[in-house]
Amino acid sequence: MNDSDGSAAASLPFHGVRVLDASQGLAGPYCGSLLAQQGAEVIKLEPPLGDWSRGIGQRYNNHTAIDLMANRGKKSLAIDIKRDGAAEAVLRLAERCDVFIESFRPGVVDKLGIGYEQVRARNPDVVYLSVSGFGQQGPGAQQAATDTVIQGFSGMMSLNTDAQGRPRRLGFLAVDTLTALYAFQALASALYGRLRGQPGRHIDVSLMQSTAAFLSAKLIEGSLEGDDPVALNVPAGVYRTRDGWIAVTLSKESQYGALCRATGRADLAEEPDFDSFVKRARHAAHLETQFAMALLERGTQDWLAHLAAHGVVASEVNTLGTWFRHPLVEAVDAAPEVSDPSCGVFRMPRTPGVSAPRPGDPRYAWPDVGDSSHALLQSIGCSQAEIDRLLAP
Repeated sequence: MNDSDGSAAASLPFHGVRVLDASQGLAGPYCGSLLAQQGAEVIKLEPPLGDWSRGIGQRYNNHTAIDLMANRGKKSLAIDIKRDGAAEAVLRLAERCDVFIESFRPGVVDKLGIGYEQVRARNPDVVYLSVSGFGQQGPGAQQAATDTVIQGFSGMMSLNTDAQGRPRRLGFLAVDTLTALYAFQALASALYGRLRGQPGRHIDVSLMQSTAAFLSAKLIEGSLEGDDPVALNVPAGVYRTRDGWIAVTLSKESQYGALCRATGRADLAEEPDFDSFVKRARHAAHLETQFAMALLERGTQDWLAHLAAHGVVASEVNTLGTWFRHPLVEAVDAAPEVSDPSCGVFRMPRTPGVSAPRPGDPRYAWPDVGDSSHALLQSIGCSQAEIDRLLAP
């Protein structure tokens, strides 16, 4: 790394923080990657064949899209934790770390010898994060949970139904991603607490509780109104245009009148039954049908200009490909081109709030399975014989 990159790394908030990330999948690893992008040194502990997320989806030589999202900026230590002496090596690494992340089922890390109490005995100030499906305690602690399972369990799918009312899964790992964000803020807060003299702690972050927090507004509505709360901003929604799709939203009453005038349906603004968000919610199907017919009359870009002129907030519905090419995306370099020896060149969205790493910055690269195993074991004083034994096939 050159001097300029070193100076940039030193200015990041978590420069000097060391993290041992024993989690797999997306939620825990993406939290670890966010720490790395803020300057932390993150060691990814994974099995000899790699984190199972490295095999999900299309494989680009040594990586998958999930792996590229979740493991940027890390070093990889690949050992069989059940092998004789492996747990001791992990504990010796943990002695030097500020943060330990794991995502095994509750109780498994204790059996492996790297649970919270076992790590804390060697490192009393450690901030230890456990990521699980339903939490470390309670009747669901041992229940298997995935992104899809929690989308269904949480009620999220019921908010995303098709025309026949069938609940639908979101087409990406929304639960894992938002869980990583909640885990990151919890770790950041705990590390700040340590600066103020607070002790290390064990943080329990579950996919179930994270999704509930994310859906707070809808769950509050459900608590107050039952399973069929009043729709928030009818006739906001997604409508077909002559050549595509457009998303229209309303955040204040005046925008309804503006939408009516812009679409040539001023008559709908004059109806007493439609003069408030609550009243319009009772006539959602009728209003959505009226605006659907009106919006078919023009193309998407024509509508965007016309609606903006009337003060209506709207956007085209992009595909992933058209998003990359959108002038607003390109103007702020929202997803710069990056390259990896294994995958070649691809686009990677920037992490909000932190500068995008350049080649040569340790935050830039992605680890292959076990690429730092020898050096990391050597750093904790393992002999060559011990290293050979721990890394033997």
